Amino acid sequence: MTSRSIFRPVFRFTPSTLILAIALPVVGVLAMAAGRYAIAPGTVLRILAAPLLGEGDWSPLQQNVVQGVRLPRVLLAAVVGAGLAGAGAALQALFRNPLAEPQLLGVSSGAAFGGVLALLWLGDGWPVVTGALLWGLLSLLAVYWLAGARKGEGGGTVLLVLAGIVVNAVFASGVSLIKVMADPQNQLPAIVFWLMGSLAAADYPRLWLTLPCIGLSLLLLYGMRFHLMALAVGDADARSLGVPVRRVRVLALLAVGVIAASSVAVCGVVGWVGLVVPHLVRMSCGGDHRHFLVNTVLAGAAYLVIVDTLARTLTQMEIPLGALTALFGAPLFAFLIRRLGRSAHD
Repeated sequence: MTSRSIFRPVFRFTPSTLILAIALPVVGVLAMAAGRYAIAPGTVLRILAAPLLGEGDWSPLQQNVVQGVRLPRVLLAAVVGAGLAGAGAALQALFRNPLAEPQLLGVSSGAAFGGVLALLWLGDGWPVVTGALLWGLLSLLAVYWLAGARKGEGGGTVLLVLAGIVVNAVFASGVSLIKVMADPQNQLPAIVFWLMGSLAAADYPRLWLTLPCIGLSLLLLYGMRFHLMALAVGDADARSLGVPVRRVRVLALLAVGVIAASSVAVCGVVGWVGLVVPHLVRMSCGGDHRHFLVNTVLAGAAYLVIVDTLARTLTQMEIPLGALTALFGAPLFAFLIRRLGRSAHD
């Protein structure tokens, strides 16, 4: 491993990767079939293949539900889930902390502040997406600026965490103030629901906005996967292996920040995905650095598609996505902690 190139974009598929790659489209088709207006999975497949095979025996309503409503929602859920899970895996290696997740940097709070500010002043829709994305990136710059005040040996990650805590506290306070200022009849319910996370507004424009941001960020993280795994051992050991520590850290945090800001911009604050999914993948598929990030990205995509499908089908009213990810994520993480505790005593 040398510093001549940070990036190692070589793909190698293992049986676990192949299983996850097959499971993801299967989960997607079943998600498009489920709902109050149920459609047979075979019909969903024929509708999706219509551009190649031509018209079939389905109704215009079924085609509109699949292509116009459920397909962009499932794709957006997969992109966001993949991004959050991949970002969580990268941060856990970067900070050498199994509890690290995208919200650690304060970017999610900054994006939430931008979104609710737009809801308060400009109304729902694209102003919210734009405001969340811009403020999320601004919060990332604020973290860099605060952490850059000192560049002591071995203190980079500690300073970044402290800077993230400060930025998170500032923007969380700003969100609370906006809630107080909002109209309790109209604006406040919209703000609260958006903050809890939802993909109900998913459409193709949001997908095309999010896909390049998260996709390119994940490619950047994948290209640096070997260096990130070296950083998981320690900065000194990584330098001895030829890893440009500062450059890798800055690029990785930039990618994670873009993923977090983009996710909040299109679906509000969705937690626990970046914390739980990497641990589940590590337990079930192993932590081999050559395949771990790809497995985590695929598992995160399938996980959020499943959770979002449950959010819109379990009850007559749609359940906020962030509430369900927390409801499922907290017990799963408690189980993981208990299992790790028993392993440590054995």
